[in-house]
Order: sequence, then structure tokens, then C-alpha cells
Amino acid sequence: MSTTVSARRFARISSRLPVRNLCADLRRLHRPRGRYRCGMVLKGMMTRPSGSHRDQLVMAAIALTNLLAPGYSNGVRFTPPADPAETVSTANAVCEHFYRKQVPFTEDEAERLLGLAGRLHELLLDLADDDLPTAVPKINALLAEFPAQLHLSSTPPWSLHYQDHSASAVEGWQVGCGAALASWVSSGATQYISRCAAVRCDRVFFDDTRSGTRRFCSPRCQNRDKVRAYRLRQAIANANAN
Repeated sequence: MSTTVSARRFARISSRLPVRNLCADLRRLHRPRGRYRCGMVLKGMMTRPSGSHRDQLVMAAIALTNLLAPGYSNGVRFTPPADPAETVSTANAVCEHFYRKQVPFTEDEAERLLGLAGRLHELLLDLADDDLPTAVPKINALLAEFPAQLHLSSTPPWSLHYQDHSASAVEGWQVGCGAALASWVSSGATQYISRCAAVRCDRVFFDDTRSGTRRFCSPRCQNRDKVRAYRLRQAIANANAN
């Protein structure tokens, strides 16, 4: 099954992501910055994401969960695609952007793929809530199921890889995402993972703002929250007037 995806199709899939533009996020990781974020100063000197293979795997995990994990998105109930072909096509289009060496997902893996997306979503929500005692056993469970295949890339830049490129897609991405998130926990970089603060939205996003105060996964959720707050103020004002 080919993993080649046209630019137009990837643009359509990217527009559905309830996270900030992922390409821009990756470019921002490579941009030099003279000082640490305020949040990092409060928590101590932590490792900033650098756009490495590890960080791209974390971004891929966020993208997969936002597109394939059930829950709520932008105020409505979100369910993943029911069609295995659509599920696999969506996952391949997103994952190819982050890492092209892993074999593509196939339709017979669709059910396992959705299961992995659900597990990663729960794990990312725990990390966003800074609930490490709950998150760590889930990471270890992901890693225990398939052994990691640690190796350095054979060409520059010399980056550390975690998975066997010939393994099935579900196995490869489970190992890669699990190991990458484990590395993020150990290096104290999980503060970049946040959950949407809007009502009826549990999508996860990558927060690389200088102040670390981004609250919403998308402008749509931000606007929904503003409207809700305005209506609440109006209701309180009317109740007091009566």
C-alpha cells in the first residue's frame, strides 16, 4: 500500500486537526530561542523540544489521537471513522508527514490502530494533567508489549530511533510513540502537552508559546469559550437585576 499522499489531500487532513498547524510547530522547534519559557524556569531547567525524531513522534501521537480517538472535539461528540479504509488513509497521511521510514498501516490493522489511538489519548490526557503516577504505568505497558530496537540513523543528522522499520505499522508506532513519550517524561518536557480548556472538548495540543499559557486547541474552541463566558455574565447580570 502506497504511503504517497498528495499535498492537497494532506492539506484537507491537516485542516481537520484540532491542534495548531503541525508544520508550523515543527518549524518553530528548529527556531533558536535565547531563553527558556517562564514555565520551565519555575520547574527548573528542562529539555526543550528540538524537532528531533523523538519530538516528531510525540507530535505524531498527538495528531493520531486527535483524529482517531473517541471523545469530544469543538463542543460535539467525536467518533473516529467507521470505515477501515478511511481510518488507515487518515493515519498514513498524518504519520507520513512525521516519519516516512515506518511501513504504512493496512486495513486489517484498522481496529488495532484505533485501539492504539485510544490508549495514547488517555496517556496524553494524563500527561496534560501532570498526573505522572497514572501516566507512567501506561507508558511502561506500551513499551512492554513490543521490544524497542534502539539504533542511530545511518546518515546525518545522527538521531536516535526506537523502532524496527520493518515491523508492522501499529507495532512500530506503538514502540516509537511510547519511547518518545517516556523520554519526554524523563527529561521534564511534558509541560508542552496541554488539553483544551473549552467545555466538551478533550483534544490535546502542543503548546510552545513563550509564556506557556495557551488554553485552547483551536480558535473555534476559544470563540466558543468566549461566547459561553459572555452568556454566563449576562445571565448573572439579569439575575441580579431581578
